Amino acid sequence: MTYDKAIVLGTGIAGLATARVLAKHFRTVTMIDRDDVPSNPQVRTGAAQGFHIHTLLPGGLDILNDLFPTLEGDLDAQGGHSAGPTQWYAYTAFGKTYRLSRFQPTPIDDGASRMRAQTRPLLEHCIRAQVEALPNVTARYKTMVDRPLVENGRITGVALATGEALQADLVVDATGRESQTLRWLDALGLNRPGETTVNCDFAYGTALFRPNDGAQFDDVCFLISSARKGEYVKRGGSLTKVEGGNWLVTLAGRLGDYPPKDSAGFMTFIDTLHNPRLGDLLKHADLLVAPKQYLFPKSVRRHFEKLSAFPDGLLPIGDALCHINPGYAQGMSLACRQVAELDRVLSERRDTSQPLGGLWRDFFPRAHEQTRAPWVFAALTDFSKKGTTGDFPEEEADAIADLKRLNKLADEGDRDAAQLVDSVFDMQAPLSAL
Repeated sequence: MTYDKAIVLGTGIAGLATARVLAKHFRTVTMIDRDDVPSNPQVRTGAAQGFHIHTLLPGGLDILNDLFPTLEGDLDAQGGHSAGPTQWYAYTAFGKTYRLSRFQPTPIDDGASRMRAQTRPLLEHCIRAQVEALPNVTARYKTMVDRPLVENGRITGVALATGEALQADLVVDATGRESQTLRWLDALGLNRPGETTVNCDFAYGTALFRPNDGAQFDDVCFLISSARKGEYVKRGGSLTKVEGGNWLVTLAGRLGDYPPKDSAGFMTFIDTLHNPRLGDLLKHADLLVAPKQYLFPKSVRRHFEKLSAFPDGLLPIGDALCHINPGYAQGMSLACRQVAELDRVLSERRDTSQPLGGLWRDFFPRAHEQTRAPWVFAALTDFSKKGTTGDFPEEEADAIADLKRLNKLADEGDRDAAQLVDSVFDMQAPLSAL
């Protein structure tokens, strides 16, 4: 069984991966985006965070490799970097660690602890090229959607701002945090989903540098976490190799202590970090692009899985369901996990020749399961910072207790416990694996 027509709204990472999955199950797929997408890697107007550091956790990378088999080769060919277990690490208040999920002072080559380093525009460009090459996928850029088409309470397509009507059996909303779905539910007289929030008040500042001698940094990426005590406990930073031999330098602050937008203030901020590595390297580098700032006031998880009524023919995905403090590098991988669930739900329905009616009842609970692990990891870290407010995940008390117990075992040398914690943090396994 093959379904007929699908529409994807938004062509960021979530939208592109969704279009690739839908192309396996639908006769035609139309992608719609309001941006005029560049033909070469550039930051899109609609990608407000596009200039900043973007890290793919192993779970997200695994899914993208399944969907786009030549992706890593394409990224390498255009200057991206693949980091092995010794080439990315963090300087914490406890010392240097080769894992972000727990303190691991010596690198372990378990085949899983690897990551990609490149700019967001290059990653999106390489994925987009493969999606656009699919024979049953059409892209409509510089196109605005006016409203949904509705028939007997079911979404049957979209009406464009030009007046053109596009029919579809399924519309997937990947338009991001300010989701079209919420406004459409209002227009249909249906309840919006409840939300849980964490007011993390997080900010990025990112600048691009050119090293005078690239050999002075042989690795791929490092982070400097916040200090445990002192005046600057809300600050951190990172350096990532990107294409062109350049360094993407990102500073982070929270709860009002934001990285400055001016270049002089940016460099002064670096000197306040508890580890001098970043400042020492930048003494031998030239600023190419001045700092750009990005503010992220709160993490939001929308509980679509609790709704008792929702229109058939529509599914939100990606940030529309859950967006988390970007400092933990979970966003793209979380979107990929949701897309993989959508693929499984559609495959199950096709295998049993089921129509699309009630698809949301199957998808939302499974998509919610994928939000649990990143939400818990982010919330635990955010709430460790004085001044964070919002909804602590009390409902996950058992999982949090399991996580603490496993971390203790890992610290004592239990490799199985360490691998389990790592796989959940890296989004290769759901929280229920604990």
